[in-house]
Amino acid sequence: MLSKGVWMMLVASLSLGLMNVSVKSISGMHVSEIVFFRAIVQLIIAATILWIQREKPFGNNPKLLIMRGFFGSMGLLCYFYSLQVMPLSNALVIHYLSPILTTLFAFLIGDEQVKKKQWLFFAMSFMGVVIVNGVSAAVTWDGVLAGLGGAIFSALAYNTIRRLKGKENPNVVVLYFPLVTLPISLILPLVGFGDWRAPENNEWIWLILVGVFTQVGQFFMTRSYQEAETKLVSGISYAGIIWGTGFGLFLFNETYSWIQYLGMLLVLLGMYLNIRLNRGLGFRR
Repeated sequence: MLSKGVWMMLVASLSLGLMNVSVKSISGMHVSEIVFFRAIVQLIIAATILWIQREKPFGNNPKLLIMRGFFGSMGLLCYFYSLQVMPLSNALVIHYLSPILTTLFAFLIGDEQVKKKQWLFFAMSFMGVVIVNGVSAAVTWDGVLAGLGGAIFSALAYNTIRRLKGKENPNVVVLYFPLVTLPISLILPLVGFGDWRAPENNEWIWLILVGVFTQVGQFFMTRSYQEAETKLVSGISYAGIIWGTGFGLFLFNETYSWIQYLGMLLVLLGMYLNIRLNRGLGFRR
């Protein structure tokens, strides 16, 4: 039976996959505006939950919480931009460097030890991601750099979440994301980066869904990193590439070759072997 940390990451990856679909559906709006509206929805939901729970909203570790919010905000801006300027599959290829970088940063700062075989399994999953999505002429350098920035900032955010384990209510950790994101997203148009416009027609619905799916995904992702070791659940997050492939196939009319389906099998195999190696954490006996 899957442990809490594993199934929570699976739910998080599905919810964040639906967020990707929502962002892609309003690609005509500037990324900072999408991030701003998403932050408002997430802030309302997180604050309401904390009010119901009668929890202190600002927590006990403001420095770490602000760092989590900053890293998450920068990662989100970079990632949303890459989604806008590149096909969904190509943006996901770069974004899914973040689990590997998360484990690498955790190893470098001494938080966790990584078994040698673990690196092989991560490499297997990453190669599967590359095969599934491939490289297309639609890839641009600004999109690649934004995607890399998003992966790096996301990895730093995940490690900060791990540092907050047992110290903060998960909803407080989630709350700091929009608290920090709101002022950052407002600064960009003020300094001349992008023009905002009023949402049109069903764009309002997509904007709300971006916030809702992000809130659900962030909550379960936060709980996942607090329930299990980073090296285990960061590998499970690769399930997002499966959701992304399915969404691309059925919603955006993307097609895949047999080689790409082989890549999906590599992703799943790498995830499975990663769980097996950490059997005591990944499965209940």
